[in-house]
Amino acid sequence: MSELQAGPRLHAAVLAAALILLCTWLGGVDASAPDEPRYLAVAEEMRSFVHGPEGLVVMHLNGEVYTQKPPLYFWMAAALGAPFGHVSEGLARLPSALAGILCVVLTLLLGSRLFGSAAGVLGAAILLTVYEFGHLGRRVQLDILLAACELAALLAFWWVDRGLGKRRRWVALLHLALGLGVLTKGPVGFLLPVLTIVAFLGWEGRLRDLGRLFPPWALLLSLGPGLLWIAAATSLAPSGFADQAVGTNLFGRFFQGTSHARPFYYFLFQFPIEFLPWTLVWPGVYWVGRHRVFAPKGDPEERSRRAWRFLLAWVGASLVFFSISSGKRGLYMVPAFPAAALLCADTCIRGLAGRTTLPRGGSVIPAAFGLLAFAVGIESIAAGLGHSLVPIETWRLMLPALNGSFLVAFGSGLVGIAAAGAVAWIVLLRNRAPLLAHAAIALGTAFALELAVFALLYPALDPIRSPRPIAVAAAAITPPGEAIGLVGDRALAGGLKYYGNRPVDTLRTTEEASSIASRPSHRSRSSAAHARGGGKSSWSFPPKRRLFPSPAWGFPLPVSGLLRARLRGGPPDTPFHAALRRRNAPKCSVFRRKPAFFNCRREASLANLRAR
Repeated sequence: MSELQAGPRLHAAVLAAALILLCTWLGGVDASAPDEPRYLAVAEEMRSFVHGPEGLVVMHLNGEVYTQKPPLYFWMAAALGAPFGHVSEGLARLPSALAGILCVVLTLLLGSRLFGSAAGVLGAAILLTVYEFGHLGRRVQLDILLAACELAALLAFWWVDRGLGKRRRWVALLHLALGLGVLTKGPVGFLLPVLTIVAFLGWEGRLRDLGRLFPPWALLLSLGPGLLWIAAATSLAPSGFADQAVGTNLFGRFFQGTSHARPFYYFLFQFPIEFLPWTLVWPGVYWVGRHRVFAPKGDPEERSRRAWRFLLAWVGASLVFFSISSGKRGLYMVPAFPAAALLCADTCIRGLAGRTTLPRGGSVIPAAFGLLAFAVGIESIAAGLGHSLVPIETWRLMLPALNGSFLVAFGSGLVGIAAAGAVAWIVLLRNRAPLLAHAAIALGTAFALELAVFALLYPALDPIRSPRPIAVAAAAITPPGEAIGLVGDRALAGGLKYYGNRPVDTLRTTEEASSIASRPSHRSRSSAAHARGGGKSSWSFPPKRRLFPSPAWGFPLPVSGLLRARLRGGPPDTPFHAALRRRNAPKCSVFRRKPAFFNCRREASLANLRAR
């Protein structure tokens, strides 16, 4: 076990860094697909109380019962938005940000108990500077809240297992955290911590200790809230709710891969990607574990071996569980990030403490990352000024749609961060500073890069990531009280509902939209509307997905399916349609009707609406 200790100033510095990284500029960018617009729409519909008290139990999206997720996160977002009369992006992201800060604090506490305060501080800092953790901690996303619940449960288990404090109190906290995890994302909030505990105790040959962790009274705290909610929702919702929420959404995803189906080896390459940049420490974790912690003549302290077994069981249980599941997403492994961060922290302390010289080639990777950051910064500055240095036509055509001032600021920040990191690295090498000081430079650089991405790059990309423009445009050309029609891309419904503040009529196929639009009653209304508008009703669109240049946005846009919109009249003489004619695209008529039907690709819809 490490003898290094960290003082209160380092604890405060990590907490301040977490507050800055996760809580600043939360509302600076719009919601982005796939999950944020949908979750925002659900939370806003709950806050509006349009469905009465039942809407707090049975969630709704676009007026229809929402069966995909439990309600805890949406309760929190709706409660935060209630005093302001609206669930804004910043308020809806606040539960994730607060859960992320809680994860940092709990990781610090657990690491300090397992390895010492230095490892606790370093592990919390590593967790904070994992890009995916910071990214999800600033989004309307359930996984950081789930990670906080599971981390709290496993920390309580460690306190119980080591006999720290009053056992009954920590058992109650363990099961309360499990119950909150179930209300956040379903049974996985209970199963993963329990599987971790079983794997750890089985590794140590102490499975008989499970009995004292799961007394009957405690199960009321862990299983009771989830069962109570599903029972209440089933009784209040229309028939079929339980089948959809439990059968299709839960068992279907796990066993049949009804959503995000991927091969069993998916996490063998995806987990290392999600944990960047600290995946680079994993070879050291393997070496330290084999040659120091678990070697016959290695670390004589059984306490350190037990801590490593606990953390490895934590990561291993998550990896095996989600590899067995048919449905997979990279963010599913986020609850295992604290364990991986603490393993990396103890590895760094054991491998670097007391050393002042880097191994041969030890500066190659930092130098490569520095050069990459410098090159990206130069390109961002040039792109923000309208003169890209990258010979990729698609990227150059995208530039007019981006926010150039933020792009220039981001590039300048990257150049400054790379230069400052290089200078600090060289100074440390010349002064033969302890290698742990180099780790501090790496942490500071990673933190600064993340902050630049969140504060500057995301706003620069917001114009091409946000569903707000198409939702506002759709609402503007849809008569009051009418619904916006959406064909194909059902994931866009949340964005249209939240930003357009209109109901959305979702149709499954373009053929269904065609049959409705071709009805005589709709054609007659369209003709009358066009007569008033003084324009023609026929517009040209390619029925199959192809790329066409659009001067309205300045970059190739995917155009697919049919676009049904209530247009205000006027001849199709816009540059976009002229480009289509130059390409000799096959044509189909688009009729004006109510409600408005929008193509499943929001970019194509927005380009054509702006071209008016």
